[in-house]
Amino acid sequence: MLPITTIVYLFLMFLCLLGSIFSSPIFGVIGYIGTYNINPGGQWWGIVVTWFYGLRYAMFMAIVTGLGIIIHRPKLKFKRFFESQEILLIIFLAIIWLSNLMGISSRGESSLDILSLIKSGEFENNSIKMTKVVIIIMMASHIVTDLRKYEAVIWTLIISGFYLGLQSYLNPQWYGGRLEGWGAAGSDFSEANFLGAHYAILLPFIGAMFMKGSWRSKIICLVSGIFVANAFILGRSRGDFLAMLIGLIFAIIFSIPGSRRKIFFWVSIAIVGSLFLVDPMFKERMSTIEIEKSEMDGSSWGRMEIWKGSLSMALDNPLGVGEGNFKENIGRYIPYMGNRDTHNTLLRCFTELGVQGGFVLLLLIYNAFRILFKLKGDIKDSPNKNDFLWHIYSLKIALIIFLVAGIFITHTYIEEFYWLLMFPIFLKRSVENENDSLQNRHSKGEK
Repeated sequence: MLPITTIVYLFLMFLCLLGSIFSSPIFGVIGYIGTYNINPGGQWWGIVVTWFYGLRYAMFMAIVTGLGIIIHRPKLKFKRFFESQEILLIIFLAIIWLSNLMGISSRGESSLDILSLIKSGEFENNSIKMTKVVIIIMMASHIVTDLRKYEAVIWTLIISGFYLGLQSYLNPQWYGGRLEGWGAAGSDFSEANFLGAHYAILLPFIGAMFMKGSWRSKIICLVSGIFVANAFILGRSRGDFLAMLIGLIFAIIFSIPGSRRKIFFWVSIAIVGSLFLVDPMFKERMSTIEIEKSEMDGSSWGRMEIWKGSLSMALDNPLGVGEGNFKENIGRYIPYMGNRDTHNTLLRCFTELGVQGGFVLLLLIYNAFRILFKLKGDIKDSPNKNDFLWHIYSLKIALIIFLVAGIFITHTYIEEFYWLLMFPIFLKRSVENENDSLQNRHSKGEK
């Protein structure tokens, strides 16, 4: 007999399948995002099905999404098949694959035989992972093309965040006095710093839906926000804490005209409320944040050292050492830190994917913000202008938080990073479709 939670989740997956077939592939996207966030294959109640039946939850939802696209292709609305952000993402993926041809192994040999390297496990298989990520994101970017669908995605994140926050509260997984994500979150969030970054970016989305929503929405967001904030604090990540502080600063700087007082008021309330959740261990760990090298603890000092080694590696290999080859090469530059990660998103990108990879990643980041700033002018006549303003605003803050967190941890091959970078396309196509619909109605009215 399967656990009740397993039965409920399988039932929800079945509903997503039916919805994608008979209504819209957005049900597949919602199911995929929920599955990615919760990771049922890593949960005690979900791993049973994986073990005995071989069900791969995320792949199943991706297939469901693709099936929905095939069935409902005539209903999909978008002006251009490829937007600039999508083209950049495809180029970035190509660079990841090409890096395996230009990279070097720990013995200094060229990594020419990609298939043999994958089979032998000599490099982290991020090429295949990122290919899957690009495929599902590209499908989603042609499905999430109106406000209702975009908000369905945001609500999926908020509800998933509530589930993870509640689970972290009831059954916390501890390692070294910090909340970890083992068996409690998506595969990309299994370590405290990554889990903290995930919780941190949920808060701007929760805040925006709270500010613009009905009283029912406010209740849901309030409850979810409390559990997400509590789980963030239990993670005790200094890098994520700094990212949140910078995010709060930009939340004021980028505040929506006409709503600045309201934003400042509720941000202040949220900060005061968070103080009741803060425990002595969180305060103690945050007090160890230092700028002076002489005052740094071992963890912070080690990151500074590995950053120096990463820069040296990047300068010696301007075209990159190859995807997944950083850890096995860093020992050449810092012998006592062999097999360590960069703990920095851009450095990992430049060292493994070269200047070409780093340049394209920076273009992806720049273009995401460019689209968001431009959208503010495109929604001036929209009847849903207020909703779009809140979504643009929250996405800016979430991106800033994730980018700052990426200074201290490596998001180079983290799927969530590329969903965030593609969210502006979701909003762009939603705005374009709404504007086209308005123009069509006006034209019919004139006739």
